[in-house]
Amino acid sequence: MKAVIIIFIFITLCLISGQVLCVRVFGCTGGSLMFKCMISNQRETDDQHKVKYFCRDRGCKMGISTDVQSRWVYNGRFALYDDGNSRFFTVFIRNLSREDYGEYTCGNNQTWNHDVTLVESKGSRCGTSVILDGYLGQKKITFRCEYDEKFKTHTKVFYRLNEDPVHVLNSSRSSQSSEEKFSLSDSHEDHFTVTIRDISAADGGVYLCGVERDGSHQSSTHITFIKEIQLNVSGKITSVQVQAYSSKSVFITCKFPQKFKGNKKFIQKDSSQKIFVEEQNQWVHHDKVHMYDDSSEGRLKVFISDLTAADEATYRYGVNITDHDLFTEIKLTVNQVDHFPALSKASAIIGESVKLTCSFPEKHDETFTHICKENKEKICESISSSEKKRFEFSASPAGVFTVSISNVSVRDAGVYWCGAETRDTHLTSVSLTNQHQLTPTMPPVVGREGDSSEIKCPYDENHSTEVKHLCKGKCFTNDAQNIIQSDEAHVNKTKISVKDETELNLFTVTLSDLRAEDAGIYWCAVKEAFNLPIELMIVLKDALFTHEASVGGSVSISCKNVRTQTQRLFCRGDQPNICVRDGVRVSSNTRTSGRFSLTDETSAGVFTVNISNLTEEDSGKYWCAEETSGSFVFTEVHLHVTQGKTSFSTMVTTKTQTYQKTF
Repeated sequence: MKAVIIIFIFITLCLISGQVLCVRVFGCTGGSLMFKCMISNQRETDDQHKVKYFCRDRGCKMGISTDVQSRWVYNGRFALYDDGNSRFFTVFIRNLSREDYGEYTCGNNQTWNHDVTLVESKGSRCGTSVILDGYLGQKKITFRCEYDEKFKTHTKVFYRLNEDPVHVLNSSRSSQSSEEKFSLSDSHEDHFTVTIRDISAADGGVYLCGVERDGSHQSSTHITFIKEIQLNVSGKITSVQVQAYSSKSVFITCKFPQKFKGNKKFIQKDSSQKIFVEEQNQWVHHDKVHMYDDSSEGRLKVFISDLTAADEATYRYGVNITDHDLFTEIKLTVNQVDHFPALSKASAIIGESVKLTCSFPEKHDETFTHICKENKEKICESISSSEKKRFEFSASPAGVFTVSISNVSVRDAGVYWCGAETRDTHLTSVSLTNQHQLTPTMPPVVGREGDSSEIKCPYDENHSTEVKHLCKGKCFTNDAQNIIQSDEAHVNKTKISVKDETELNLFTVTLSDLRAEDAGIYWCAVKEAFNLPIELMIVLKDALFTHEASVGGSVSISCKNVRTQTQRLFCRGDQPNICVRDGVRVSSNTRTSGRFSLTDETSAGVFTVNISNLTEEDSGKYWCAEETSGSFVFTEVHLHVTQGKTSFSTMVTTKTQTYQKTF
């Protein structure tokens, strides 16, 4: 009953004066609204040059006023346009809020005014906003404008915000050709569809779509804008397909015109939000995507690691320009493969060479071989030009190539990736397939029992002021035994002295009065920047066995077991480490090999090696070896094979060497 009384009072007040017209217009919270403020009677007046206004209060703090004609005037979210027609002017309000609803007055400052009530529309489709991305030359882009069912018979409108607040582009009142720039199709149920064709840079901007509706007076037709569309138009440089592999990584570099090298770069996956590179000349990351904006070269570098099927998408690598974006479209395919090895480990003696083997799919056409090295952020960066001359690629069987690194140094330690590189005019992509961990080592150090020996630890010049460590066992691990540090030169340690020659980048530790227990693997380290293993072998004062035999005959060599529960070996070579690496003839795992055989006599504490059908070439130095947990004990054996009669073997002297297997 109370509501009826209020409506009755409102209608009565609106009818009291012939000069006062009461108008109700409906808007969407979050949307926009446009209507005409019209004189109560339709007669001609001379009000063209009088101030027009739309205000909530006397001072027009909430609203807008102007005496300017034929030009839109703005006051925040309010705009007013007076075309000189004395009977009406146009009011536009953008991004309505709940505080905007209520009573207003519109008119001129002398002869007429109207009461306008701004009412909130309760429709479920009100006030939506979307962002659409298109690119130059795109054939068409289509989007939907949803509306409530009660408007299915109303006229639908599509407007654009440009230099003026609104400019009508289309309406469902007219029949639209499918060849027109803008076309509108109404479902007459719950939405209408808008299509823009032949996208150009000028098409970028803000669009509004909505419905025409009647207010409380026959002359108060107004437009309620339900949806706002921000259309971003980018310039597509090129479109490139990139092939990568599950669990591996991909490195992509995009080149932009030099004039944009200072502009902000971005990456966008499918239609998701753009990820901008906020800093130049440094790596920034977003989840597992790392980006580098190289301002000196005008390039955007992107590294994506640990690829999965979810990473397969269309990406845009772009640069932000004033009125649009310039981008390269990349269609990334992530293939599921199982024939690329996991992390492999390789060691190389400093000063020598090492080979890394890489594989890639044979279907890669016109590709180049590529190798890169992980930095501290686990990003694989290209080898610097100063170092690249030590890296040599060589062809192998189809789908495989080899990288040789010569003159290995301490700085070469780390993780390397290799794979196939594909080059385009504006883009370079590298599909990384193989991962190698390279550990440089020093040549073995040989010391004689009772004497002294030097362990020399080279380091990178970047670590010249850092504290160096020598450990038995890998430094900074629970099992490591700290031997000495470079800042302990003044400390009196029995048998141990230290010297750090920073001008030579060399840290030297001298071990005196050597014993068998000193043998093993030592590690040179600087913080956790690197750990360099060095093998120390100790020559003990023990027996040397000499055997003589005839060509065509056989010989049995008995080797005494120094320790129990060991692996037995019999090998040939001038030095123990060369013997174990390249000269093993038989072992307790492989008891027979050609003319060589090995038998154990556990009760006697020996193992015996038999060599049959001897030749003169069998003459040379051999070693009986025992191995326990990587520690070897060697007994030296000399064999002489001659054309004369076979004689019995004679033990002249005994000499045993102990050393630790190369790490």
